[in-house]
Amino acid sequence: MKIAFIDSGIGGLSVVKKAFEKRGGEFIYYADGDYMPYGALTEKALSDHLAKVVQRLKDEGAGVIVLACNTATAVCIDFLREKFCDLVFVGTEPAVKPALCFDGDILVLATPLTLAQKRFSRLLTSDKAKAFYTPDCSRLAYLIERDFPYLKEAERALDKIVAPYLCKGVGAVVIGCTHYAYLEEYIKKRYAFKVVSGAGGVVRQLFKVAPSECFSQEKLLLAKNGDVSGQKLLEERARLICGVDVAPL
Repeated sequence: MKIAFIDSGIGGLSVVKKAFEKRGGEFIYYADGDYMPYGALTEKALSDHLAKVVQRLKDEGAGVIVLACNTATAVCIDFLREKFCDLVFVGTEPAVKPALCFDGDILVLATPLTLAQKRFSRLLTSDKAKAFYTPDCSRLAYLIERDFPYLKEAERALDKIVAPYLCKGVGAVVIGCTHYAYLEEYIKKRYAFKVVSGAGGVVRQLFKVAPSECFSQEKLLLAKNGDVSGQKLLEERARLICGVDVAPL
């Protein structure tokens, strides 16, 4: 049985990297580049599309599906769990609760579609001592996907996003999109914010629910919709990010 990770581009590879750091396994990574970003789709279109992706991965032997994308989780995970009741799903959500332990208010960096979901709103606390700021980050994932690993334009875009909140008592930043994980070190160096990511929690949950047979060997198989050149670029980026050998699915 294999573990499959799904994201609309390279963002979910930041989660795969943490999984390999904890314990190797037989992983499939599906980079859904033709539908990047997921936040640009309607909820129905995204749900219908991901059902087809999950079916393909199931046919390839995946028994555990990691939605390595906050938007896909917020919109689709309940639907997919109902449709594929024989599979195990692990979702990715903004790590709002861990950020509450830090002083100051909280800046949540996430896509507009993630922020609009009831699943996300339930994460917010009613604690009157905290304010939550949710700026528009709609272009950030696109810039990261286009330019990785050269992220100067994405860093400039992030600076514009953060600037209005520098005088508002923010103490922590929540990384609410797996693409944004590639800006985590930049945020730490440039700003005095604590940075909280949900990737570690995703990996811990994965290793709790996945059968031991998923970890019998270390392998990363890559699948991408689109042309051959896109597949080669994905392989190069996966090697760089995860530090492991890769092969096409």
